[in-house]
Amino acid sequence: MKTKPNIDAFLDGGATGEKLPKATPAPEVARDAAPARARSQAAAPTPMPSEFRKQMVMQLPVALINDLKRRALELSVSSGNRVTQQQLVEEALRKYLYK
Repeated sequence: MKTKPNIDAFLDGGATGEKLPKATPAPEVARDAAPARARSQAAAPTPMPSEFRKQMVMQLPVALINDLKRRALELSVSSGNRVTQQQLVEEALRKYLYK
């Protein structure tokens, strides 16, 4: 019959009698990593969003949803660029609200 496992050994990361020192990175690696990280951040700045966005959930008729999906797919295929349903809804609302 097996005995119960030693929980203390598990929590300590292995055998209770053998404690290995944790590996520390070489100083050369730590010094070289910081400038490389700074260079990569400077090379590719993250674009700031043009306006704050908030999620809005609505219930729409199924036919309208299907037409929206179909129209987004048709525009994506014809233009060669991705056109999302969200882009179409935003465009329609802007035309309706700000005409």
